[in-house]
Amino acid sequence: MRKHNKRNRKVRKCIEGPNFSGQHFMHHKPTIRELIQLASIGSEDTVVDIGAGKGALTFPLSDRGCGVLAVEYDKALATYLKEKAKCFNNIHVFHQNILGFPLPKRPFKVVANIPYAITTEIMKKLLSDSASMLQNGVIVMEYGAAKRFTSFPQKNPDIILWRMWFDLKIIKRLPASYFSPPPSVSSAVLKIRRKTTPLVSYKNGQHFHALVSYALAYPKQPLSRALSGIFTPRQVTHLVKTLNVSRETSINQLREEQWKTVFETMSKHVERRYWPSVKKKR
Repeated sequence: MRKHNKRNRKVRKCIEGPNFSGQHFMHHKPTIRELIQLASIGSEDTVVDIGAGKGALTFPLSDRGCGVLAVEYDKALATYLKEKAKCFNNIHVFHQNILGFPLPKRPFKVVANIPYAITTEIMKKLLSDSASMLQNGVIVMEYGAAKRFTSFPQKNPDIILWRMWFDLKIIKRLPASYFSPPPSVSSAVLKIRRKTTPLVSYKNGQHFHALVSYALAYPKQPLSRALSGIFTPRQVTHLVKTLNVSRETSINQLREEQWKTVFETMSKHVERRYWPSVKKKR
């Protein structure tokens, strides 16, 4: 009898909020409504809810009439959510790791309180692939991660690539009391919006990423030295004037528009054999 009760307690604990993947379930209803409002959800939208848990966001999203893809890795939670969603024809529950989940091939949005432990991996999945159809997102994550994604100066090539295609903005911080179990770190709401016109075309994403990765190998290096392996001294002089910066400006001080200029200059004036190599995907 004791073993049975112990097993039941484990299942109940799992359903009420496991933290095996750094996930903290939101229960503050005003904030849940605010997240959905920020995403401007319409009845024609497809919305992905990552780390859906017991459906704190899933069911309010479904009330908007949109199609909801609720992705939950934990088996007990996924089973619970599937049972609860049986009478909703616009909710589809997937027991799957989001990192292996095939994203919709049509335009979609994300409204989610994601597992903190895999925040960066989730962001890469959503924002790094030029074929991603993500239009906008409102994501609750660790505040420190949100700060990294929006900070300046920036030395992470992945994040710079994201910013060429998306606007990233911290909307607000959230207290630990809004979650169960309460996280030991600060939380934030990050809003993602696809740029109407990308600063670098999607087809050139890999070449742009290779350029930024090469230049930022030593982030505090002077711009003139960081780019010397790609551009001739004369080209560097011209580029410095175009960017309206000093030759001694640290390469990590460039803004998105300036990175766009560097890439366009390379594309127009540098022979392909001098371009940084694109790493092959595994």
